[in-house]
Amino acid sequence: MRVTEMIPNAPITVQKSMRKARGRVLTSGDAGKILPLKYEWLHREDGVQSGKIRVNVEMMETSEMLMNGVGVTCYAHFVPMLAFDRFNGSMNELNASYKKENGVAGSVVPFFESNKIYNSSTGSVFTVTDTAGIDTEYTGANWNADVFYGTLGIHTQAATYNTTVVEAYNAIVNHRRKARSKSLPIRNAFDHSLAEAFWINNGMQNIVPDFDQALIDGAVKLEGLTFKAPVYSEMINRGQASYASGGSESGDDGFGPAGNNASSNNPAYSSTIVHPDGTTTGAYLWDNIWAELTSGGNATMSLADIDQARKTASFAKLRQMYDGIDDEYLIDLLMSGIRVPEEAMKQPILLGKSQQMIGFNQRYATDAANLDESATNGYATLDMNIRTPAMNTGGVIMITAEIVPEQLWERKKDYFFYTTDPDTLPSYLRDFLDPEKVAVVKNDHADVNHATPDATFGYAPLNHEWQRDLVNVGGKYYRSADDAFDEDRSKIWSAEATNPTLNEDFYLCTGLHKKVFADQTADSFEITAMTDMNIFGNTVFGAGLQEADATSDYDAITADVDSTRIVKS
Repeated sequence: MRVTEMIPNAPITVQKSMRKARGRVLTSGDAGKILPLKYEWLHREDGVQSGKIRVNVEMMETSEMLMNGVGVTCYAHFVPMLAFDRFNGSMNELNASYKKENGVAGSVVPFFESNKIYNSSTGSVFTVTDTAGIDTEYTGANWNADVFYGTLGIHTQAATYNTTVVEAYNAIVNHRRKARSKSLPIRNAFDHSLAEAFWINNGMQNIVPDFDQALIDGAVKLEGLTFKAPVYSEMINRGQASYASGGSESGDDGFGPAGNNASSNNPAYSSTIVHPDGTTTGAYLWDNIWAELTSGGNATMSLADIDQARKTASFAKLRQMYDGIDDEYLIDLLMSGIRVPEEAMKQPILLGKSQQMIGFNQRYATDAANLDESATNGYATLDMNIRTPAMNTGGVIMITAEIVPEQLWERKKDYFFYTTDPDTLPSYLRDFLDPEKVAVVKNDHADVNHATPDATFGYAPLNHEWQRDLVNVGGKYYRSADDAFDEDRSKIWSAEATNPTLNEDFYLCTGLHKKVFADQTADSFEITAMTDMNIFGNTVFGAGLQEADATSDYDAITADVDSTRIVKS
């Protein structure tokens, strides 16, 4: 019987242990992909006391030293088990699954998924019956198992395998895509293909495909208007005439002039009337129509209405921070100042990030006949230190690398060069009083040779063009208007698309060629990595063992022990 009417819910105190997690990686890959390098599993209640990661990247030979930079970015993410969709963000569901108990749906939710792979040709998830040799059997563009596990260097001959690693990889990719733009596609959790990398700084990150105009305008509500005002016209109805398409009249005259407006014509017909929703239909065109709004009520606007619009805009800006959270009710809770502790464990957590530009080393031939010949290699070294508290859910630490060339945008618009009127320059008074302070960006902003230069590319802050970030490539390296091949330009790893638009290709590195490399078929980069983590948790380890000889040491000592006991008389 308890003395107090309290039921304890804290776990028992256990002796913590420390385990080592060391890794050495040798792999290869191409630029433009998010390469999975290494993963480490954390049991429930495990935490990383200290973790060191070093990644070395070597670029394979190019015939010329590249003129544009090549960046390498390494990430370390922790993906909690609660981030996987099958648990619906519920700790109760996760705990029940961990103990193989029925969940909310009345059945056991598997804590680990197994033998699942996404088929890109059918758009469906396939359950593999026997995964022995999955790194070699389920290959090709539809499966990509050989690409994913081959990059990680994982081998298997088991009949079943754990898909948590590929799920964690796709959770990281999807999380980053949601944070970058709403327009980017979401990958299937069991997609084994390598995801496209993100472009590094291209000088146009401030351009967006759309913006919240209501947030910027801050509309103020007018009180008092019913908007049920009478509508007047200089035409009157005086019959049942009908009009065919094109305006030809049949039957009795249906319309005639009112009052002294004897010269008014019948309403004209047009077959190309555009409605507010964008649809086009035929309709009659009426002239001299007006509404007497004084009969619709009196419009009033108070200072409280203006203050309300200002506060609404402020909270709307705060709400923008939570873009990427799928559940609206969670956003509402956060906007109400209510903490949602589990929300942080429902998405990947960034533990570390390191970025370096590859340094080039050019070597010339030493034989007299080829002194002008050279080969160039590139190298980069990245270091990260990571730590985590004890993670209740358990999960996967995933280390990824992205190698992406710098985009030059050689034909980016030079706005001053196009300026011929001082009125187009910034004006403090005009710009300060501008209610929106948003500029429409045309297609020629990214490429002055764009096929549709005056079409809308996106939207950017007012006067964005005077935050200048231009790359000027001239002389023998000048890019021709028709993009014809030029051997001198082989030093430039050109990665810009023709007629660029603000779509998926603007954010993701797609269609990157390998023409700058001496070997255009093999992987262009070799990567080595070392990881060293000290993980503390509840894992119980046995004592160290020593090899036994033919005679048991324990038996030898026991033989010398006098085990007799005194018998009392």
